[in-house]
Amino acid sequence: MQRRTLIAAAGGLAAPLVFRHAALGADPIKVVSIHDASGGLDIYGKPMIACIDFAADEINAAGGLLGRPVQVINYDPQSNIQLYTQFATQAATRDRAAVVHAGITSASREAIRPVLKRYNTLYFYNTQYEGGVCDRNCFCTGSTPAQNVQRLVPHIMQKWGKKVYIVAADYNYGQITSK
Repeated sequence: MQRRTLIAAAGGLAAPLVFRHAALGADPIKVVSIHDASGGLDIYGKPMIACIDFAADEINAAGGLLGRPVQVINYDPQSNIQLYTQFATQAATRDRAAVVHAGITSASREAIRPVLKRYNTLYFYNTQYEGGVCDRNCFCTGSTPAQNVQRLVPHIMQKWGKKVYIVAADYNYGQITSK
């Protein structure tokens, strides 16, 4: 786990220089963000978009990465799974992104991941997730139930009693958390 933490901390934005080829010179390093600026998940997507934009602005103000500017391309999938797939394909083929930061739910991640895997594009999923994803170019940086619930439940049971109820959505994260 420390290796993943180090890679993520060392730069979801800087990592593409190591993993992807790109034109030399003043060509920008393209970072694609596929996060909901509208739709039902916009409350989570807007801060993620702001963070990526802020990081790129800060990097560019300091002279860029190896003298090259970082160009952020934001796509709004509007909480629509088909748009996640469409924008992931665009990021890999048309934009030729060095790295993609995308997805909020497990469903959006699983729509994006195979597309970016097919095109060998570096992918960061920056939210909590259920665990179990292991691709060469996919980095899930969020906490998992093993990091949260497995420590929390024994503490609660010791302090307040032996019965524990987990109320969660009926899909990957909720089901795996309950287990």
